[in-house]
Amino acid sequence: YSFKQKKWAVGQYLSENMSAVEIARRLNMPGKYGRDQVTVWVHQYQSNQDVFLSNAKHNAHYSKEFKEKVVQEYLNGNSSLFSLANKYGIRSRNTVFRWVSKYNSHIDNRDYDPHPEVHMTKARRKTTQSERIKIVQYCINHNKNYTETAAKFNCSYQQSTAGHKNI
Repeated sequence: YSFKQKKWAVGQYLSENMSAVEIARRLNMPGKYGRDQVTVWVHQYQSNQDVFLSNAKHNAHYSKEFKEKVVQEYLNGNSSLFSLANKYGIRSRNTVFRWVSKYNSHIDNRDYDPHPEVHMTKARRKTTQSERIKIVQYCINHNKNYTETAAKFNCSYQQSTAGHKNI
């Protein structure tokens, strides 16, 4: 949904002109999901104003330490997934849920530093078969960090992942 639609929905709800159900119907949002989504927008707006209502242009960077801090706060029972997302400016409570799930499954929540230019570009250059083998080996040896691999070898994200997935 556009920024304009989200802003309108939040305005209608906060001014008590319409309920979340009525707003969801007007925006052609399906059933319970629609009502819940409207209330999520309202809570996000109340916590972080327009930042949450705008559409993200790229993924956010979260350090390993930050993820661990948020997970520990959740596990200590101090806050819900939703309140932690709002408190720390995380766009979705599902992001916090994934971090907690990884932690509980003993999977490392690594640093994440997005390189949108790597994900968004088409192949930057043609690669030979021997180059692709070298790229795949590097990727495997560096914890399957496709983004880092693509940036290092000046190739697209798709090129850095394609060979590995076929091995």
